[in-house]
Amino acid sequence: MERLDFIVSSLNLPGSYIFLNPAQLWRGSWKAIALLAALLLIGGSVPRSIPMRAHIIKSAVALPDFNFFAWELNALGMAVFGGESPLKDGLDEDAQIGLVQAYFERAKMISEKEAELDGLVSEVASAATGDAESDPFQASVRAKQRAVPSGDAIAVPGRGMMVEEARLELAGLRRQQSSDRSLVEAILQKQIREEIREADLGLLGIVWPPVQFAFIEPPLKLTVSPRDRISTLHSRVLQADYDPVTLEESEHAIQAITGLSAHISQIGGMAVFPAMVVESSSLKWVLETVAHEWVHHYLFLFPLGLRYASSDEATTLNETVAEIVGVEIGERVWRRLYDPSAPSADPAAGSNDDIPCACSTADLWAQTYELEQSRWERYGRPLGFDFRREMRETRLHVDRLLKAGHVEAAEVYMEGRRRYFVAQGYPLRVLNQAYFAFNGSYGTGAASSNPIGPMLEQLREESDSLAHFFGQVRWFTSLADLEKALQANGE
Repeated sequence: MERLDFIVSSLNLPGSYIFLNPAQLWRGSWKAIALLAALLLIGGSVPRSIPMRAHIIKSAVALPDFNFFAWELNALGMAVFGGESPLKDGLDEDAQIGLVQAYFERAKMISEKEAELDGLVSEVASAATGDAESDPFQASVRAKQRAVPSGDAIAVPGRGMMVEEARLELAGLRRQQSSDRSLVEAILQKQIREEIREADLGLLGIVWPPVQFAFIEPPLKLTVSPRDRISTLHSRVLQADYDPVTLEESEHAIQAITGLSAHISQIGGMAVFPAMVVESSSLKWVLETVAHEWVHHYLFLFPLGLRYASSDEATTLNETVAEIVGVEIGERVWRRLYDPSAPSADPAAGSNDDIPCACSTADLWAQTYELEQSRWERYGRPLGFDFRREMRETRLHVDRLLKAGHVEAAEVYMEGRRRYFVAQGYPLRVLNQAYFAFNGSYGTGAASSNPIGPMLEQLREESDSLAHFFGQVRWFTSLADLEKALQANGE
């Protein structure tokens, strides 16, 4: 009994959940099975690396590994003991939509209030120390160390009161957000589940695995790549504690000890069960991300998902399929419920006959750039800055330099490009081989030079429906399978 009490108390559940009945256990049993499968997936989703190297890398990182077992154990407790869904039958569709819109509007207000509070705290610290002309970033750091409001804050006329008012308002917004969170999660799960069923993507008419996610600050992702090529040698998931100084120290320590390239990044979501999703102020992005993570859950039942992380190629196939399907499902929900005037997400509607097909090579990106450049040159104006185009051009040039063996030249080039991106308003903290190894796994992303992205997009355009596309790709195990599918369509 003491052991049971300990387990129950460790789940951090309300006291009412301790009193169980068979019906509650039965309702939660399928979730327990899914969570167990997720735990098994976690154990097999991290690429295998030389144990000694993995130990060295781990010792060089300042942050501990993310505790997946504790996360899943708590999620299991909430699923099994949490009782009925917070979504009530009496809440009609219009009321559900209104509640979701209010939630994301409040998320935007919280973000703005946090920025306002940071500014006020920075002003207080600068004025209180006589450093009004100092570096704003350093002033902000000093201000946070002072635990404002304090005597210094009160010494600045009116600022101390403004800081306190902003803090109180922010706390009130967060309390309201917390009280509505579980209901909004349930509404979004229901809306995305209905769209998945409508698109006929489930199994035998059933949406399985179920759509389940939780708003959370997801963990960080460490990616380690060789310096002479772009490839994931090692990866691990770290505790969610974003501090740029700590991350840079860890990256530099890994490179100094191992001679490898390292990058620690924030992520928007993770396909554990329930999926972890960042609480963003963008509803459309959240819809797409939740659908994206569900695709990963679904693919775990098929060869494509089972081979995840077995190679860079398999990872890119998996992530790109999740991106294509997730974006399309998310946009369908967005258009149907939140913005009916939005343009269609039909891939065929966005096709461009002017772009020659180079779907079997990375030359597609270069051809696209040249086409756009020629159009602008007709009017005697340079091509305007576009992050996706510039990042693709950067990746292609890095690939060429590394292939020629010019490792140091590639690293100097990447640092110069990073500074250029920062000057254009894109504050990249680091741009190196490991950055591309992580971000390049998304075949439709700007950091990818892999032909898998364009090839999968072509296959989607040639498919009769999203269900047809999904039914094909879930059985893929390699790039060769994708090439065969495209060849079959062309015959």
